[in-house]
Amino acid sequence: MDNYGVPEIFESEAKGLTALIYQDIKYVLKVPVVNFMFRTSALYEEFFEIAWSQIRLNMLTVNMEKAAQLLRFPHLSVNPPKLDLSQAYNEPEMLQIKKILSIFNYVNPKLLLIASAWSESLANRPIRGTHSIEGFIKPGVFPPLPQVNLMHIPNASSDVKDLLLDIAEKHQSFDVASDFRALAFYPKFLSEVWKYLGNYVGTDEYNVISSNLKSQSIQYAHQMPYPVTINRQTLEKYHTDAEIAGIYGVVSMFQSFLANLIVDGEFLRRMIEQGQFTHR
Repeated sequence: MDNYGVPEIFESEAKGLTALIYQDIKYVLKVPVVNFMFRTSALYEEFFEIAWSQIRLNMLTVNMEKAAQLLRFPHLSVNPPKLDLSQAYNEPEMLQIKKILSIFNYVNPKLLLIASAWSESLANRPIRGTHSIEGFIKPGVFPPLPQVNLMHIPNASSDVKDLLLDIAEKHQSFDVASDFRALAFYPKFLSEVWKYLGNYVGTDEYNVISSNLKSQSIQYAHQMPYPVTINRQTLEKYHTDAEIAGIYGVVSMFQSFLANLIVDGEFLRRMIEQGQFTHR
């Protein structure tokens, strides 16, 4: 585990059932990375196993694929600034950055739906399951997507470490999201875009959009076809009171964390796709 911030189990450290669930998460969510929410939840093995088993089939439905799409592109009034990083990165590197952003922009809405379903169920507002299924998506990681490497913050250079810590502080978070850890391998890009994104984080508009995404995700979670019913009574069979408190804290933290990341991702997507990330 990383010695910084929130404890977690990295993919390279996962063993036994946890390793199998990690592989299944990537298979079901169609991305080549096990996100921070799962790496932390895995510390509570029984919760992790039960919670994933209850949410898994929902995330293979067309219903939740459509719900994630509705969360994916929030409306922002800001216009990202024009950047020219052509001197810092060549075309293959710039393509890699775009792919990394597309991975997280695709998966973060799905993660928010999962966090909201777990949060609602743990709060004794279980997902009853509509049993109305529009169809199923084909699982498996999208073939063109690259493997995602995550920066271990203690191993980062001092400049990158300071940048990541500033990102965490601005987000009022105990740790740094996988999105930014992956982009940390492109420090010039991350430092430049953060100058502008950092000024947007925490603004009134940013907070309203994030809050609305969280509310919408709760609404969509209750439209899941299959039940999600994990609650305190279930957890008491396997976990101590302290561990249960930790589980509640982790799920609540990521529910807010992920709503913010969707806004961040849309800001960065616009910066790149609307001609703001140029190459000569």
